[in-house]
Amino acid sequence: MVLRVLLTLCWAGWLSGLQAQVGPYDDIRPYHTALAGCEAGDCATASDALGAALEELVGRQDMESPATACDFMGFVASADGRLRVWTWNWANDNRTAGYGGLVAFSEGRGEAPRFTKLKDVDSADRPDEQAAVSAENWHGALYYAMVPDAIDKNTWLLLGWDDGDAQVTRKVIEPIQWRPRGLRFGAPVLQSPKGMKKRHVLEYADAVQASLRFQAETRGREGHPDRIIFDHLAPSAPHLEGITAFYGPDMTFDAYVPGKKGGAPWVLQLEAPAAVILEGDRPFSDPRQRNGRGNQR
Repeated sequence: MVLRVLLTLCWAGWLSGLQAQVGPYDDIRPYHTALAGCEAGDCATASDALGAALEELVGRQDMESPATACDFMGFVASADGRLRVWTWNWANDNRTAGYGGLVAFSEGRGEAPRFTKLKDVDSADRPDEQAAVSAENWHGALYYAMVPDAIDKNTWLLLGWDDGDAQVTRKVIEPIQWRPRGLRFGAPVLQSPKGMKKRHVLEYADAVQASLRFQAETRGREGHPDRIIFDHLAPSAPHLEGITAFYGPDMTFDAYVPGKKGGAPWVLQLEAPAAVILEGDRPFSDPRQRNGRGNQR
């Protein structure tokens, strides 16, 4: 068994950045602490207790502003505050991770939020890039950024980290939509040369690092539009093609950039020039340090 430490950092989302205040969450901190020492089926129970306590906390006070500050959960929010997503994780004995989460969505500013609980007890399976799923079939991840969709005001793209298993780690671009029937994960908004995807998954060797981040539009000769930029992954040798446990960055980058109105909201741009080097872009420290390096965003 590989001993791991519960990941305990919080991200304020792509607008707010990392913050240090923790007061609004003090009441639920013990629930999260319980995940660090849970065993087997007790972890899912502890996660459910944390989700219930968080929902009660958010429901009885205005957390729209102070909720962007904590030091033990992932947190992202839309610019207008209508959508807020908290996520957390725990370690399984089989070297996978379990995930829990809570989504709060409000139709308009000042309206009471509707809550959706999230749970994925095992991170072994790679998410299907062609499937839209309900909250009950959520592919767990810790989300550290949220990007608004250029066309649909009720669609956002979440950037997340998934522990995978003993061989692979993942980063994911996960569209999230609010529809009258409830929350949906995965949406046909990512156009690639191989067709439309409902999510984009980066899966690579557990011992290496890969970056995935949002970069706002810049001007000038080296400028670029709003984009979601990430490392291009390749096998360490040609005969390992398709075996992602041997994949890693090849020092080039790809990006999703806004498409034309009426078409795909996001279009894959291969070999995107990295106008801003991605070094030091680290929203969390992976506790499973390898050769002095941590997983990077």
